[in-house]
Amino acid sequence: MAKYALIAFLFLPFFYLRMQLLPKLNIKDGQLVKITGYLSDEPQVSGNRQSFKIGQFEIATERYPEFHYGEKIQATGKIREKYFLSYPEIEVVGAQFIAPAGIKGAAVFLRLKIREIFNRSFSKPYDGIVSGVVLGDKSLISKDFWDRLKITGTLHIMVASGSNIAMFSEGLLTGLCILFVRRISLLLLISLIWFYTLMAGFQPPIVRAAIMASLLYTGQFFGRESEIKRILWLTGIIMVIINPFLISDIGFQLSFLATAGLVYIQPALKNMFSKETPRSTARSLLARIMKNNNFSSSVSAQLATLPVLLLNFGQFNLLSPLINLAVLWTIPFILQAGMGLGIIGLIGGTGMARIFSFLLFPLLYYLEKIIDWSARLTFFRFEISRFGIVWVVVYYFILYLFVRKDSRGLRSV
Repeated sequence: MAKYALIAFLFLPFFYLRMQLLPKLNIKDGQLVKITGYLSDEPQVSGNRQSFKIGQFEIATERYPEFHYGEKIQATGKIREKYFLSYPEIEVVGAQFIAPAGIKGAAVFLRLKIREIFNRSFSKPYDGIVSGVVLGDKSLISKDFWDRLKITGTLHIMVASGSNIAMFSEGLLTGLCILFVRRISLLLLISLIWFYTLMAGFQPPIVRAAIMASLLYTGQFFGRESEIKRILWLTGIIMVIINPFLISDIGFQLSFLATAGLVYIQPALKNMFSKETPRSTARSLLARIMKNNNFSSSVSAQLATLPVLLLNFGQFNLLSPLINLAVLWTIPFILQAGMGLGIIGLIGGTGMARIFSFLLFPLLYYLEKIIDWSARLTFFRFEISRFGIVWVVVYYFILYLFVRKDSRGLRSV
């Protein structure tokens, strides 16, 4: 881990150079400006707010009216310094629709069409759940359900990310290998992964997963095994070189750290509890629970992202790993069935998709009720208002020592 951190540190001069190459805007905080531009991506919806970018500006506004890729936006407002790199934020005043074109336009068209199919096939909040799991689209999720997801620490299931790419690519590769030789199948798969990434809104979590998958399958194409740790760090460096502002993006931070938790912390936790202990001890019980991949991955991701969550949201739910254990097993079924329903809807129409949607209802009902019930257990929810950067450094240093100790222990066996 240390050598990859050193590589990232040596990359800092390139990051500084990349920042110097960005166009400089002679604009002061509080200055009134008017900007006009086109939306190159779908807006990111969060609760009762939507946000999107035009050039170097990030625009945040109310959730309604909705804006979409390809629209021409004119916005006026006062520049307000953001939390990093003086990133401006303004209010929206209008829009003019321009039809999407090209591959990205086709991907966005399919995204909107499939979202419409889900919206007409399921009642609320189930339409938002399926749309969130399959497309990473949060526009159909109500603010009330969004708040419950945030309270229970299950918001990540509504974000298209690594699990989507993994399940999407594994099944697709099997089918492609039936029709083509493996090397051709790998090239087609990488192309389809990026098309799905465009459909999912090109959000940082799924872009990170798409880059990692592309590097992994490229290695297979050339007959080489790829080390996941190296791929993770290389992916982070590539993304930040392309867009330095991602360093201040919470979605990117959480996605990268959660993946790092799976890569570094999960093996360490499993190894720590793998030693045999008496059946009557609590350690033995915890060891058996830790063998469950959903639980250990949830704990690992929570440990890796905890400081960022506390800094930005100021709250933590002790039951979050158990809640995730209770609902995560449903996500692969919802994802695969949702993709199938989307295809059925595109081919046979919304009416046909609505008929098959009833097959998903038990899982959706179960997931919604677990989240609803868990959100009411306020006893296990803590709010922390004073969690400064010093504690962040101390926390990650302790995590580093834990992972380092485990890796040394494995080498000595």
